[in-house]
Amino acid sequence: MHQYNFLQIIRVCSLSAVLLFTGCQTKSQDASSTAVSTKDINTKEITWNKSIDDALAQAKSSDKLLFVECYSPTCPVCQSLEPFFKTTEVATKYNSNFINYKLDVGNAEQVKFLNTRNIYLPSFPQFLFFDGDGNIVHQAEVVAETSSFIKAADSAIDPKTRASNFKQKFDAGNRNLDLLVNLAAYARLTRDTLTNIKAADELFKIYPKDQIGSETSWKLTKKCVSDIDNGFAKYWFDHMAEASAMEKKDGHAGNENNIMGGIIQSSLYSPRGHSYNTAKLNLIKQYMAKAGAAQYAEGVTWEFETVASIREGKLQQALTIGDKMSVKYGQNGQSLVYITKVFNDNFPDKSYVTKAKAWLASAKPTLKEDNFLAEYYYESARVNNASGNKAAAKADAQQAQNYAVKAKMDIAKFAALSSSL
Repeated sequence: MHQYNFLQIIRVCSLSAVLLFTGCQTKSQDASSTAVSTKDINTKEITWNKSIDDALAQAKSSDKLLFVECYSPTCPVCQSLEPFFKTTEVATKYNSNFINYKLDVGNAEQVKFLNTRNIYLPSFPQFLFFDGDGNIVHQAEVVAETSSFIKAADSAIDPKTRASNFKQKFDAGNRNLDLLVNLAAYARLTRDTLTNIKAADELFKIYPKDQIGSETSWKLTKKCVSDIDNGFAKYWFDHMAEASAMEKKDGHAGNENNIMGGIIQSSLYSPRGHSYNTAKLNLIKQYMAKAGAAQYAEGVTWEFETVASIREGKLQQALTIGDKMSVKYGQNGQSLVYITKVFNDNFPDKSYVTKAKAWLASAKPTLKEDNFLAEYYYESARVNNASGNKAAAKADAQQAQNYAVKAKMDIAKFAALSSSL
């Protein structure tokens, strides 16, 4: 299975698509229970629709589910599945019950279908199933076995076994290991962060702690975990060498950094990330170093640290961070304007004004385009207003609005600032 790379630098290949955990697999329906007449059905290979929109429309009109295989032409695991799409049993099952579409994860136009539905692909291949209105109802990961393909189809067909019902079972008190694994994975894919965290935490609670360093534990972490506070994540951040050895053994050297880096990203760039205190953000930087991304840590966390420092009353510490970033990005006027914006948005008094004016003074000569100049004057107006210089603030606000008009930007915020001064 392929996994998306930490910080979107590269793609690398990880372990096989399915976590094979003894006793954790739900029983497949008998294939005959969903059998339909094979008349006019292509039984030689799955019939793939050429258009996702047309496929969805056909699914709705025929009262079938839309099956979408998310794959990459360069993914070895994806390619290992291809022969099974041309077997009689699989072709009959999928052509009888679904409208089928192959989605290339490297094709931005095709991926829009997932983006508009807020679906996150932590890895591929993925088998996704949608109702005729485009709502996802099931997700499955398969291995290169006919029975795995059939099981995925049967689970999608039966409303009682669909992934969309996992949360209801969880809320009713079901803590079966299989359910927790599948719910955590499905919630991650559908960006249901709170459910993912709850399910993954419950999974860690019942997982045998004497097996925490096992290959199964590592596979569960890759499949289910998206939060740095999860017990699996904490363990593997402190045992990166062991994770590295497992990935190297499977031919994916370095993929442990990708996995753990993804957990950092999903934690930091989430609502909970914005509430992290400075101590937690320092831990984040330590984790980034362990995940091989120490060089990115300062640039990734500075804004979070600035806001957290202000929230904790550490105003001088916040100003020090701002100064450090202004030096780091001194040749990038847009970045200097953004640093100023962060302080305009969050600083409780005017003691930042002198530094902000210096940042903006350095930014001004580098800004040439009207939209960037509009943002420059907007933030300059706010700085002048904070300092008590109303006349300068009004003049800058007008300049900001003028440049916004020239750049054909939405002028609502610019007009609002002018009217407020």
